[in-house]
Formats: sequence, structure tokens, C-alpha cells
Amino acid sequence: MNWGSKGRSLRRLSSQDWRWFCLAYGLLPLIALLLQQRGLRRTQNLLTRYPLPKVERRIAVKRLAAMVMLADRYSRPWSNCLRRSLLLLYLLQRYGITASLKIGMRRHRGVMESHAWVEWEGKVLGDRADLVETYQTFQSPESRKN
Repeated sequence: MNWGSKGRSLRRLSSQDWRWFCLAYGLLPLIALLLQQRGLRRTQNLLTRYPLPKVERRIAVKRLAAMVMLADRYSRPWSNCLRRSLLLLYLLQRYGITASLKIGMRRHRGVMESHAWVEWEGKVLGDRADLVETYQTFQSPESRKN
């Protein structure tokens, strides 16, 4: 990894962006290990049971998502779309922001592909906006109860 040019871009971050980047960069390996050891459902339960302390202030949601995406680019091989999305959802919950994890499938060139992302206020957050059109999402357990 060439940290030279990447390091220069990191130095241009605001202090808040830098804190979010460092938090995301540090938590991605933990989430990767939890998913590997415990699976998706148990990891989600652990993250909701042991949340970070809530912060009572308005945040720039899209900036937080951008810093998670930036940390994702620096965190190979610890990151993938599911790990990144779980982390973003977890951090948003810290600020009392309601968002949802989406997992979808599609057939592309004869191969089944899956992808995970976060939706906030009906829009894809920190990922391509066309995901909703290209992936068929799984129904969440909460919506199946209705």
C-alpha cells in the first residue's frame, strides 16, 4: 500500500472527520472478527447490546458515511460491504439516527452476487445510489412479522 499520497489526503481531513476515520479504521477489524466467529445475527445483537455512548448532537450523516468508506479503503483485507455497512449502522445508532441494513442479491453475467448497504431516510448512504434498482433485497425479519 502506498501511504504517501493517501497520507497527504488524510492530513487534509477536519478534526471531526479524522476522529470518525480513526474510529472506523479501528472498529473494522473487530467487526470482521465478530462476523467470522459469531455470524451476522449474533454480531448485530452484540453491537446493539454494547453500543458506544450516545452523542446528543447533530452530525453530518453523509460525512460520517464518507469517513467509513475511506476507512474501508485503508482497511483491506478487514473490510467488505457487509462489515462496512454494519459499522456505519452502528456508528449512526451512536448518534440516535435510525437507518437500516439492506442485503441484496443479483445475477450478473450468469453469477449470483450479494451486496450489503445502509439506507437512511429512504436513500442509500455511503454507496452507489443505483443499488436499490440492481439488487433484490431480502425481506428483514421485522417486516415479515407484519
